[in-house]
Amino acid sequence: MAKTGAAALALLLAAIPASALAQATADDTSARILFETRLRSETVDQQGFTDQAHALTLRTRLGWRSPTAHGLQLLVEGEGIAVLDDRYSAPVDPVPGRPAVADGETLELNRAQVRWTGLPATELTVGRQRLIVGNSRFVGNVGWRQNEQTFDAVRVTTSALKPLALTWIYSDRVQRPLGHEHAQGVWRGDIHLLQAETDTPVGRLSGFGLAIDLDNAPLQSSTTIGARLAGSRPMTGDLSLTWAGEYAVQSDNGSNPADYSLDFQAAAVGVQTPRWSAGMGYERFDGDGVSGFQTPLGTGHGFLGWSDVITTTPAFGVRDLFLRGHLNMPAWGRTLRLTAEAHAFHDADGAFDLGRELDLSAALPIDPHWSVELKAAHFEDDHPAFGDADKGWLSLEYRY
Repeated sequence: MAKTGAAALALLLAAIPASALAQATADDTSARILFETRLRSETVDQQGFTDQAHALTLRTRLGWRSPTAHGLQLLVEGEGIAVLDDRYSAPVDPVPGRPAVADGETLELNRAQVRWTGLPATELTVGRQRLIVGNSRFVGNVGWRQNEQTFDAVRVTTSALKPLALTWIYSDRVQRPLGHEHAQGVWRGDIHLLQAETDTPVGRLSGFGLAIDLDNAPLQSSTTIGARLAGSRPMTGDLSLTWAGEYAVQSDNGSNPADYSLDFQAAAVGVQTPRWSAGMGYERFDGDGVSGFQTPLGTGHGFLGWSDVITTTPAFGVRDLFLRGHLNMPAWGRTLRLTAEAHAFHDADGAFDLGRELDLSAALPIDPHWSVELKAAHFEDDHPAFGDADKGWLSLEYRY
């Protein structure tokens, strides 16, 4: 369908009144209409460009989930993105002198899956689906972008082998946020993941192996083996101590012409109450001067700052020291969530600075379906590989 048709359909779907969808239910075994829409303004002021980027986009998803019968359930969902202000470089429509915003106009099948729950404590899902594994570091849906990432995959999850919870995934196609018209908008190949999780006295322990061999993106082919531990413990009153640690090793795989073995380390500690949280952390992505530790299938936004200036690991690696916190406070009869992060970036060995970043956001639920968010990121570079950048977002979202 032509792009103008995609835009028209996205606008039409967004105009569906909420009253027309009034059969919602919290029971995930019953039939349900799936509908959500997000209007977002994004502004980018980035060093090296003569003009700012101004993007106003409308993302709409509409689908249907069948009732469960004999353990089987069908889900189908379409997604359309309309561009209302195109003063930016979109993935397939670059504008000279303006920075990139990775939200282009598109119309596509977002999900089409069959789920089977015929075995005890076990679920099998086949088809185009949303995958979020753990904290989405290594496999995620990149939900921040308007066009989310989905996978043509087979997924099996089971907790029948207590105390272990197991997940196995095979995928041969990845629909990336760049859109199907982009040369790298669809990755094809073989992706295998096996993850095991269990509770321990000091938190939730998970271990995984991820093998990626991509036909049309060989430099992203790798094998990663890692583990993560995350937990919390009450201290006094409603105050709790939280902690997390993660380690992974990565090497080249399949058709990747590179030859490397690199590691990743992360640690965080904090305190939290139902009203606020504060913490600090450390992340290190290794580099050997030729290659860097990469997470090509993960959700990058939210790690290494919100500006997405450092989206891939350079050959000299990245080390991030950060502070993070949030505060819930009453506002207009609702709960306003304020979030702040501060980052200091260095190369993996700490020999030189890469830059600093400050991130701020305010999110307010209007009612059970509507929400609004204001968000900003400020990156100051200390290395020629990166440039100063200021980004701002204003979003209005409806979820049925």
